[in-house]
Formats: sequence, structure tokens, C-alpha cells
Amino acid sequence: MLVVAAPHAQTPRKIDTSPQAVVAAAGAYVNTYQRDMAFVLADEVAAQHVAQPLLDRTEDRRTRGEFFLTYLPNDGVWISVRDVREVDGVVVKDADDIRSVIQRAPLSRLGSVIAEKNSRFNIGDVRRTFNEPTFGLLVVNPFNQRRFKFDRVSVTAGLSPIVTLKFTERDRPTLIVGTRGEPVYTHGELDVDATTGRVQRTRIEMTMGSVKASIATAYAPDAKLDLWVPAVMSEHYEQTAGERRQTISVDTEYSNYRRFDTSVIIK
Repeated sequence: MLVVAAPHAQTPRKIDTSPQAVVAAAGAYVNTYQRDMAFVLADEVAAQHVAQPLLDRTEDRRTRGEFFLTYLPNDGVWISVRDVREVDGVVVKDADDIRSVIQRAPLSRLGSVIAEKNSRFNIGDVRRTFNEPTFGLLVVNPFNQRRFKFDRVSVTAGLSPIVTLKFTERDRPTLIVGTRGEPVYTHGELDVDATTGRVQRTRIEMTMGSVKASIATAYAPDAKLDLWVPAVMSEHYEQTAGERRQTISVDTEYSNYRRFDTSVIIK
């Protein structure tokens, strides 16, 4: 009788989940992601809530519109443009769409125009200028990594382990600069697929004078782009001046991602 020996089961490859290996994998992933996510549009729905406990006062606003996102490699930053079409169910009749905004000048010189457009329908006293859902990815951009300290918090076991990293910004130039040019140091957490380097969640926190802020983004797979894209961004701001305290919470959902027609960009 012929006996055929069963093949030995292949030993699964051990995935390196050390902070150094995971940060390196995330850096490689983000390098590619910055190219793949250039010039995309999405539908955006945002719910803002402002509370002033001392005055027993609250305010809410819900906006709906279009969201443009890209990465500028020469500047090493993400930029976004919010084209609000509806506020609390009322259509914005004089909406200046994204295409006309971008056609006015090269993207590299649109900072002031974009800041004004993005904050037009914000409520609350805190000026929000860096609330791109992809902002947290800058932490593991290879160009920025050396300025951060990374520690492993936990590992979710599985065929593709998810590693939670804690990060602390230590050196200048910081990702955020204050109104007088002072450095603003950030800290937070990242969830990273140790096998692919894919970043699945970011939370970045900072203190700017009297304001404490945090921005958290959860990513989800998108079949149309074949990428993991920002699905939900949650922002929280707390400003304290003496006994007066104001909190601002913003929850934003993104959907219907598609490519932007880059032919409208002048140069």
C-alpha cells in the first residue's frame, strides 16, 4: 500500500509588532496613501454643538455639502475645502462651489480663501483651521516621524494584528504653530495594521493657550476608490477663560467618495 505523507503545515509568518516596525510600516503606507488620496471629493454631513454651562446656553447647527481633500507634497500638508450647500435644512443660495474656488489660483496660494470658506458656517468662539480628517496621518509621515516618540499600548491578536501606538511630539518644527509663532506640541494614539501599515484610527490632541482640542478619525474601506477612507471625524474643543467655559463638539460623516476633475486646477 502506498502511503503518502501529509505535507507539513506551513508555520504562519510572525508579524513584528514592535513600535519601530509598526511606525516604519505605517510610514510606507502613508507615503503611498498621500498619492492615492490626492484630489478626491466626498459628501459631508456635520453636526456642531456648542455649550456654555455658566450661561446655561447651547447652540446646534447641522450642515450638509461637498468636501474636497488632497495632499500637497511640496508643503507636506493636507488641505481640504468645504462647500456647504445646506444649513439646518435651508439651502445656501449663494454657495461658491469647490471648482470655482480652486480655479481662482494655484492650490499653494489658496490658504486664506480656503480658511474663510471652511469656517463660514462654524459656530462657537474657537477658530478651527487644521481640522482635516487626515491630519493625524502627518504623525507617521516619514518626514515627521523623527520628531515624535512612539510607544506600543496594545496589540489585538489575529492574522493581521492591529497595534495601538501612543505618540508624543517632542521636537520642532511642530505640526501646529500658534498665532504668535510658538510651537504647539501634540500627542495621541494611532491604530495600525501591523501587516500592511494601514492606519485605521487616529486621535490627536493639543493645547493652544486657553483651548484644549482633540480630533479623532475612524477609517473604513471604500469599494469605489479601493482605499480605506475617513468615515467619521469627531472634534472636541474646550476653551476656559476664568469661570467661563465653552465646549464645542463636532461629528462629521463622509460618504460617496469619488475622484475630482483635476483639469480645473490651473497650476
